[in-house]
Amino acid sequence: MNFIFRNRIWLLAVSAALVLLLALFWPEPKKPGEAQKYYTLPQTQLLSIEYIGDMTLREKEKVRIEYSIQREENVLKEKEPLYRVEIKSLTASDTKLTARVAELSRVKKFYASALVRTIVQDWSEPDYYYIFKHENERDAEYGIKDCTNKVTLTFRSTQKKFCIGASSQGDTRRYLLDTAKDKVLITPDFTVRRLLNNIFAQREQSLYPHGTEGADLIEIKIGNEIMKKYAILQGKTGGAINLRMLVKNDGKEKTNVWHVEGLLSIKPSHAAELAQLVNGLRISALFTTDANAAAPLADAIKNADIAEKNLPAITGSVKLKKTDKQDAPVAVFAFYPPGVKPNAAIPYQFDNMIARPLDTLVVSQYNAGYISADNYPRLLSILTKMEGDLLEAQKKGEQLKAEKEKAEKGKKP
Repeated sequence: MNFIFRNRIWLLAVSAALVLLLALFWPEPKKPGEAQKYYTLPQTQLLSIEYIGDMTLREKEKVRIEYSIQREENVLKEKEPLYRVEIKSLTASDTKLTARVAELSRVKKFYASALVRTIVQDWSEPDYYYIFKHENERDAEYGIKDCTNKVTLTFRSTQKKFCIGASSQGDTRRYLLDTAKDKVLITPDFTVRRLLNNIFAQREQSLYPHGTEGADLIEIKIGNEIMKKYAILQGKTGGAINLRMLVKNDGKEKTNVWHVEGLLSIKPSHAAELAQLVNGLRISALFTTDANAAAPLADAIKNADIAEKNLPAITGSVKLKKTDKQDAPVAVFAFYPPGVKPNAAIPYQFDNMIARPLDTLVVSQYNAGYISADNYPRLLSILTKMEGDLLEAQKKGEQLKAEKEKAEKGKKP
């Protein structure tokens, strides 16, 4: 007590300073009509989003759909999961959309683009402006009568269900009914709009939806027609080129370097070019085919309706090193030369897609379609560089052999 009395002025000053700091940094309470979080759950806890209701297929054209977005682990990047879209039903009441709906109905599952991660973020911590008591007599006004459009969110520890209502305030906000709590919310329209937009347009266009960063082995088999042009490469590899990622430590920092296994004479820069080509394949015109990570490559080729007589320019697999004796496959693919086409015209998953005459086919168990015509000549250019590396090494070997033989002859009496 004596201590407090003796130091009362100092203690009062410290207390005043603390109060001032709290006043400066204490969050200002939200005013009615300002965006607030309805709940906040970690994105990693959201396992699936299920939607059933109307979907905008094209501008002002709607269909009825039921689909789900499922979370999957990414074998290459633990912190960046994959999201798989599964289509359970798709119907159209407008006869003008019947043909397009029939095309899209070929697709039952596919892996989603980065925008779906935004949808996951939206529904892990949704915003709201107002909360109202639910009055059944106003359901028609709110657009939630009969709950024709609904979304179910499954988290690891809980499940949340909402009825999606009508737009309000100039289409910038939307009514939402929390069915468990029996409360009506006014939320930002974009949170809901992303669910109602064309989910087929969100298919991942990369050949490998999980990305390629982290994969450390690419096994490539080059077709015989191509290998005829590269005699030395044919003799050394038989058309099988394995690109392995190694970590180079130069004392200052560690860098990842690609090299061709068993062929040190091929420059790492040329091995890296081939790896970058394979890793960067991106489909510009996607076919309406299913994604099946467990399916063999032959099934993917069959689904793309490519005749067996049409041989790929290269086939390959992307792998991840598990142990010194085991490499786990991540993806397989086939890359075709110009001129190869499906037996029949396969519809595209995106509207208004165009394939140029020299665009080339590529198929994986995740995606199939046309890629840029620039990729095939780039492949041939890289193989030419590798052939040059081997030729240069062969000439050096012959030169050293000749010099050695000359030196030995000079030693003879």
